[in-house]
Amino acid sequence: MSDQPLNSKYDLKLFVLESLQELADLHKALDNPIRLEILARLLVEEKEFKNLQDEMNIPKTTLANHLNQLLEKVLVEKIDRGLYRVSEDGEDILRSSSKVFLEIKMREQQRLEAISRRYEAMIQRYTNTSSGIKMNESEQFRIVKLPSMKVASFHAMGEFLGNPEEKASKKLGNWAKPRGIFEDPKFKIFGFNNPDPKYIKETKEFLVDKDNPYGYEFWVSLPLDFEVDDDINIKEFEGSLYVVSRCKGVHKLGEVWKNLYDWVKESNKYNLASHQCLEQNTNKEGDGEKILFDIYFPISE
Repeated sequence: MSDQPLNSKYDLKLFVLESLQELADLHKALDNPIRLEILARLLVEEKEFKNLQDEMNIPKTTLANHLNQLLEKVLVEKIDRGLYRVSEDGEDILRSSSKVFLEIKMREQQRLEAISRRYEAMIQRYTNTSSGIKMNESEQFRIVKLPSMKVASFHAMGEFLGNPEEKASKKLGNWAKPRGIFEDPKFKIFGFNNPDPKYIKETKEFLVDKDNPYGYEFWVSLPLDFEVDDDINIKEFEGSLYVVSRCKGVHKLGEVWKNLYDWVKESNKYNLASHQCLEQNTNKEGDGEKILFDIYFPISE
């Protein structure tokens, strides 16, 4: 096994493949909150068994069992009869794992903030381009788990407003209409911005130029036995959890997105998630004021 630092993904891959069992055993030693608590309580000062038991308020046999597992992996050292301290290895792994955990939580928070900005821009986009009509009826929310599926993708780039949707819709129609897909309920059609237009809070406008492109993408769900032409872009959707609400007319989209966002923020059970947001045209209508949408807002439990 190499003693060189793992400076590249390739080096890391080789190291992990060469050390699968040892790494699994090491992680196993840390996969219990009691053992993590022991390491933390011994981190600053050594402790006698009785004092450690009193602090943790657990049975003697339970503490002894967990201490033995940590001693076996040399994460804790026994320096005298009934006296224990964290080893150098134990301190290193506790410090490094905590550092990685904090970095993961920070990235998670950054993703949630990015999602909030994305939906704020989406809501503002539809609000800025709406007819000013307000919803009078309260939206009904339902939780949906979309299954994994194979989809045909039709994507287009263009300039704001509306151009990407029209271009992508034309591509979709040219392929789907001759195959009777719009009339067949087995095929479900979803759409979403890809990428979103960039919203400038200060000016309340959208910036779309060569450095800030805007596009739209349609997905058509495909049965497993459906034969697809070679020139069609096929993607695999893993399936995800959504809260869904319905609206009629493009002018209502911004309000519905906002209602969904607010509902998730106020929910005690669900959280914002980063998988793909979706808009589904359920009645295959082309008139913007008659389109019946199901709006899929990504969530996690």
